[in-house]
Amino acid sequence: MANKEELGQLITLEQGKPLKEVIGVVNYGAAFIEYSAEEAKRVYGDIIPSPLADRRLLVLKQVWNKACW
Repeated sequence: MANKEELGQLITLEQGKPLKEVIGVVNYGAAFIEYSAEEAKRVYGDIIPSPLADRRLLVLKQVWNKACW
């Protein structure tokens, strides 16, 4: 992530946490967003081709609780 140092400094000024801890939080948040974005690519159908020939992946489309975000 290109701006993790700048984001870390802002959070440190706002919350008073150590910079090293805050950069870990920024990295965690970025990884969570990246994971969610990658999962969004997989909503194209109910059965997804598996890397293993003898298996299939079934997608259950359910609404997430938006209140916890």
